[in-house]
Amino acid sequence: MKHNMNLFASTRKQLTHYNSGMLIIFLLLFNIVISLVLFLITYHEQRMELFDIGKQEINELNMDIDEYPGGQNQENPLVPSINKTKGIFLTYFLKPNHRLIIIDEYSSKIREPIFKNVKNWKPDKMGFKFLRIELSEKDSHYLFLVSQNIYQNGKRKGTIYIGKDITYLITMYFHFLFILLGISLIFFVIALLVGHTMTKQAIKPIIKAYTLQSEFIANVSHELRTPLSVLQSGLEAIDFEEGKHFSPIAKNILSDLQEEVRSTTQLVNHLLYLIRSDSGEQPTKKENFDLLILLQQIIRSFQRLSESKDIKLDLLTLHPLPIYTDKENIKQLLYILIDNALKYTPNGGNVCISYEQKDEILTIVVQDNGIGISSEQQQHIFDRFYRADKSRSRQTGSSGLGLSIGKSIIESLHGTIKVSSKLNAGSKFFIMIPLPNR
Repeated sequence: MKHNMNLFASTRKQLTHYNSGMLIIFLLLFNIVISLVLFLITYHEQRMELFDIGKQEINELNMDIDEYPGGQNQENPLVPSINKTKGIFLTYFLKPNHRLIIIDEYSSKIREPIFKNVKNWKPDKMGFKFLRIELSEKDSHYLFLVSQNIYQNGKRKGTIYIGKDITYLITMYFHFLFILLGISLIFFVIALLVGHTMTKQAIKPIIKAYTLQSEFIANVSHELRTPLSVLQSGLEAIDFEEGKHFSPIAKNILSDLQEEVRSTTQLVNHLLYLIRSDSGEQPTKKENFDLLILLQQIIRSFQRLSESKDIKLDLLTLHPLPIYTDKENIKQLLYILIDNALKYTPNGGNVCISYEQKDEILTIVVQDNGIGISSEQQQHIFDRFYRADKSRSRQTGSSGLGLSIGKSIIESLHGTIKVSSKLNAGSKFFIMIPLPNR
């Protein structure tokens, strides 16, 4: 179960990351919504409050301003201020002759920067502005400001400016964001731990079910091997001793029985290989051998099948190549690829095998001019039980496990496999296996 444990661990990790990602997105959206709602509510309330103060100040100023002398350095308010909270409000009245009446002011330092920003701002209807005043690198003030011209008997008497320092609100707002972010991080860590634990618990029944299924397949496959071997031996004995006396129909039936037993035996062997491979119990034994001799033996074993379909089976490379790797796995891999090529090549076709070694990389190419594989199907041909042409696979007895086992063998040898194919133009499989030092 080593391979599957890695698979389940990877799945659990991916699920944890997915759940954590969704949680992060939710927390971010929650923080954004809460922050935006708080900002909009605060902004609206402060703006409306300043508008109300402005209207009240304007009503109080609807008297003859000329009766009240004022100047830029006036310190005593000419109109009683409505400000009950010291240190955040300011009220200026600017006459047409540019004389400034200071009705309320919490700091004289901000006066000049304010009037630089509102120099030409004299709205007839109450207007609103947000100002950022920098007195120094470390001393910044944020202000909401409203302004309106004051008219008396159709003549403009001046412009009133009413402001509120909201620096403390912005500071509190950013403190709130940092606190909210800190709480979110704490909840995220807690949720990550809980999610990991829950994912681990949730995947346990799946692991158990998969283990039972694998054990069942392995046990059944082992039990089937003996009767299948007996059947195959019996059919071969009948064919050897009595086959020449059979009628053509009986010979065809016997041939079909032998082919079915062969296909079933191959399926059982494939299932056993996959179970052992998944559990990490598939033995590997590296040895020295000549690839040319091995390929010649494999091609001879397929000679009868290729001749029955009038397929030309050629070994294009004929020079000896001593290599050191897992001989049995290489043999099974070549059997799978050549068998697959013969199955999907029509009568009268060609199947070619070639090989070369370059920079300690062994490359084997199995090429045919058969039915080919579409680009969409090429993404799935190495999946278990996948069959590109299902109707043809049933006719040839294919289980859809061959290429999956081939890929598993190549992975166990730390190699790669690639396919190049077009419909009705044949297929070419490239096997690249690193050869270790002897």
